[in-house]
Parts: sequence; structure tokens; C-alpha cells
Amino acid sequence: MFNLIEFLKKLFFKKEKPAELEWRDGLVPSPTDFRDINIKDILGSIDLIPLPENYRIPYSLPIKNQGATPQCVGFSCATIKDEKERREQNDVDFDGAWIYQKCKEIDGMPDVKGTYFRAGLQVLQKVGAKPLITSTKQGLPEVFRIGWYAGVDCEFETLKRAIIQFGGILAGFRGDNAGWKTAYIKPPKNIEWAHAVVLIGFTKDYLIGQNSWGEDWGSDGLFYVPKDYLPFEAWNVLSDLPTELLPNPDNKPKFFFQNNLYIGLRNEEVRILQDCLKYLGCFPKEQESTGFFGSITQEAVKIFQQRYSISPVSGYVGPLTKAKLNELFA
Repeated sequence: MFNLIEFLKKLFFKKEKPAELEWRDGLVPSPTDFRDINIKDILGSIDLIPLPENYRIPYSLPIKNQGATPQCVGFSCATIKDEKERREQNDVDFDGAWIYQKCKEIDGMPDVKGTYFRAGLQVLQKVGAKPLITSTKQGLPEVFRIGWYAGVDCEFETLKRAIIQFGGILAGFRGDNAGWKTAYIKPPKNIEWAHAVVLIGFTKDYLIGQNSWGEDWGSDGLFYVPKDYLPFEAWNVLSDLPTELLPNPDNKPKFFFQNNLYIGLRNEEVRILQDCLKYLGCFPKEQESTGFFGSITQEAVKIFQQRYSISPVSGYVGPLTKAKLNELFA
């Protein structure tokens, strides 16, 4: 039987958003503030320096999973702080849910499921970040705070230069489920949500990002967004307050590398290499040191080579890479 009332409702009233989209609708545009610093004021003459065609930040960061929550800002801010600590060789991972809750205490939107980037940055600057694993001093959020931060114009070239100069970028995208099904992102046909991520590198035609939807999504948690689909908001952390919490020296491997190491090898020297790279935060800490030189070890060596300006960044442990490893671990 034809129901005229239900027909009119469907025709004139906006449909409710499906429940599965709510948890991805957690980013609110930041309020305008005339005191904001723009990254172009910082970069200056660096714009004249040619960019490499491909680049990724030289740190291996844990892939987070926000689950069915609107906490993407908290999780992306936690990933940014993960990166800053690895620059100090501190293997500390941070609690995105905790940062989000602190954002909700200051963002003035108690009834909104989500928050904005500036709230997350203010939490990192004034309150700090809570480690996932806490013990004595290392568990105090105030130990882990950032310094200054700046807005980044959402232009392909500017974003690339900001990544090279200052590391990971907090970036907000408007999207839809259809366009974000796989690692290679497509612009939305219908905007369904706004989402916070971290940009960690680029290729000729893509920005490389790290999501907080777990390792089973995308390319082991990473994604590639084309240069014609840019974020609507982006931020760089310009300075990080030092924590002076270096890795436990008692856990530091001691070894003198003598042989060239490369993909396909399996021996004890490779296992020690993996332990050394894990100590530096280049090799995934949850990955077992097996002694097999596979693709994971190759990528970890590339990260090590990028960090210490060893060229070429090949993933091959030759004379230059061995010399740096021996300087650090012999």
C-alpha cells in the first residue's frame, strides 16, 4: 500500500547518516586565530632548493587504530608525537584516546563527537602526551610536550617542503567511504565525513599518509592521495621539547659489523642488525628479530640511511652503512 507520508519524508527530508560513518566524522575545522604562524613564513628561501621526487620521513611509526570512535584528531596527534620522540631515539608510543579526551576538555564542543586540530596541538604544547606504557617519569604527560607549531597551506609543493623540513604533517581530508576503500585514495563524489591523518612523505604525484584505522586497512595502514585531492587543513610541529629519555643503555646492542648485508640473507649478523635498528626505532619493535633479511629489514635499513644521510638510500648494508652502525654500536 502506498504511504504518502513516508514518500514525502524521503523526498523532502535529509536522510540520516549511516551509523558506520559516524566514527569517521571526527574532525572539525579549526577556528580562525590571527596569531597563527604560517609555514611559508618559516620556509623562506628553502623554496629555492630542488625537491627530491620521492621522500619519506626516516622513522618507522606504529600504526594506530581508533576503532569505532570519532577520535581521529587524538590519534593523529599521538602519531605526530611518536615521530618527534623517535627523532630523539626515544621508543615511546602515545595514547590517542587520552589526547582526544583532553581535547574535549578545552574545545568548547562538549556535545560534538569530534574535535579540531588546534585543540590537539594545544594539548600537546601545554599538557603533553600520555605514553601507552607508563612507568615512573616516563609515564608523566608533562615530560612529553611540543614547542611551536604552524599552519601549512594546502598546496602540493608546500606540503612536500614542509614534510622534508619539519616532518609529519597533521592533515584533514573531506571524503567518502567509496573513495577511501583502498590505499590509493580517490576524491569524494559526495562528502560524507572529515578525517584527521598524518602525512609522512610523497612521490611525484602522490602524498603518502598514515591512517589510524589499523594495519589491515590500505597498505599496512598507509595510503596514497593524488596531488589533485588535497587536505582542507594542515599543521606542522616546528619544535619539540626535549625529553632526555634516551633508550635504556642496558638494552643497547654491542656489535662490530664486518660483512655486507642484503635482502635474502639469513644469519646471526642480520639478527643483530635487526636488534640495532629496533633500538633506534627504525625496525618495527613488535616484529621478531629472525635473522632473515627480508623486505621489512630492507625498509628499516632505508629509514636508517635516510636518518643519517647515507646515499644511496638502497636498503643495502655496504661500507658507509656499516661504518655508521659501528660508530653507534661497536
